[in-house]
Formats: sequence, structure tokens, C-alpha cells
Amino acid sequence: MADAIHLAELPHADACRLAATGAPVWLLANPVEYHGPHLSLRNDRLLSHGVARDLHARLRLRHPDWPLVLGPDLEVGVGPVTGAGTVPVSYAAVREAVLAACRALADLGARRVILMTFHGDPLHNLALDAGVAELRARGVAAIAPFHIALRRMIDLDDPSPYADALAPVADARARAELAAGLRHDVHAGFFETSLSLHYAPATVSPAYASLPPCPEVAPKREFVAAAHVARRLGRPALARELAAAAMNLAWTELRPFPGYTSQPARANAASGAAFAAHVVDEFAPVIDDVLAGRAEPPAPVLAWAARVSLGGRLFRRTA
Repeated sequence: MADAIHLAELPHADACRLAATGAPVWLLANPVEYHGPHLSLRNDRLLSHGVARDLHARLRLRHPDWPLVLGPDLEVGVGPVTGAGTVPVSYAAVREAVLAACRALADLGARRVILMTFHGDPLHNLALDAGVAELRARGVAAIAPFHIALRRMIDLDDPSPYADALAPVADARARAELAAGLRHDVHAGFFETSLSLHYAPATVSPAYASLPPCPEVAPKREFVAAAHVARRLGRPALARELAAAAMNLAWTELRPFPGYTSQPARANAASGAAFAAHVVDEFAPVIDDVLAGRAEPPAPVLAWAARVSLGGRLFRRTA
């Protein structure tokens, strides 16, 4: 990123001094992962960098003395979809890599750390949350802001707040379909391809515009049944998480596997800019409050996933 300071490239004494100023250090962790035939293997990393740059600009409105400080950039991710070029890494290995990086930043004297990803696998985000807990235990303010986006997606009953991002789609019927499916548009579809056209257009193949819609997905019945039980037991948040898992796991079992959700052919840079603005608007105040000690960091979604999957050994993606 332009104007960014790479902490690990500074002389050691300078790195310690900079970390100790309290300027947030960005720790990125993203998989090398198949994103359909139209996006790059590093797409999550590219989006993480773009969002981090925009968030830093927003945070500097209140903290003009904060430089953009980049810490570790880990190319690891739990649960990437299978495809040519994907590099799968276990939950245990990602968790340990994140913990090691967080310990190193704490040892350097970092006082604030932002753990950034654009990969939605729940175990991946639980690994980041372990890093948040480790840092906080050492007296370092820390947050993994992508938890906010995942919770918003799971709870998205009303897509109308994102009408500005859907408005560039001229076809009214397509616009309605995209709105209805936005909560399940989890990978390389309209949402992510639009963000990629906004943040990294040179990495998007023009072929995206001719891709057919993702086939319909029938949710996994055992998770639908579990969600029904959770609702009857008065556990609405758990029911929503189980319903999301029912769709997302079923999507990975589509054959042939498309590698994307939704309708990437409808993607456009204007929609991407609108989605990006929403992300920044939703993340920035929470990050500022957490780093200032005014709020607790957001909790991860599907916190039960590590136990239910036996640490990621069950429900592996096999597409």
C-alpha cells in the first residue's frame, strides 16, 4: 500500500519505537484460494488491503498522527474452497500462525492491533479471535472487525440499507433477486466481484460479465432441522447461524462446482464502491471505540464451529 510503513522492514529499534507510539498495527491473514474463473487467488488479501487503507483514512480523521503501519501479512486461511491453486491450511496451523504473529507484535511493544481478513470461514475467524484474546491478555487493544460483516450478513433480513449498492443494476428483476440473495452471497459473486472491480479492477477477468448465475442451492436438511430446534428452544441467534451453515455447506457440494455464489455477471465498480463505503461506515466506529477502550471487541459468529467440527476435521470443503 502506498504510504504504508512495513513494520518488519524497519531497523529493529525503529520498529519498537513506532509500535510503542500506539499507532494501530494491521495484521492481515487471508488464504490463497480459488475465487471462480474470474478473480485472483489472492482476492481476499487484495480486498483486505483496500478496506484497511479506507479504514485507516477514516480513523485518521480523529487520529491524524496515526501512520498506516502494516505488520504481518499471513497467506493462510482455514476452509478455502477447493480449486486449482488453493492452498488449504488447517485450523490448528492458522490459529498458531496468528498467535505467533500476535505474540511477536506484543513483544515489539504494540499497543493497538487490527486483525484484518476478507475470508468468511467461521474457523478462520475463530483463529483470528484467538489472536485478539492473546493480545488483550497482554494488555494490547485488539479487534478483528470482519466479525461485524459476518454477523451483519447472518442477520440480514432486510437488504434495503444496501439499496445504493444494488441501484447500479438496471434490471429490476435482477436487482430484486440480488437483494433477496444478498445474505447468502458469500464467495466471488455479485458482492465480492463488485468490491474487486472497485479495489483491484486489473485482477478481474472480463469473463465475469458472461458467467451464468450460480445454480440454486438446497440447504442441508440436518442443519435446517437443527435451526428449527434452536428456534423452538428460544435460541434465535443460534438458529440463524445454523440456517447460514445449511446454505453455505450445501453450496460447496454443488456439482459441477461454480466457484462463486449469486450473479457475478451483474457486478460493477459502482456497486463495489457503495459496498466498500458501507463496510467502512460499519467498521470504523467500532474499531475506534475498541482501540480506545470504550467497548469490547465484537464476538465471532458460529463460535461453536470449532467444537462441532472437531477443530476443522469434519465438514471439510471438498468442491
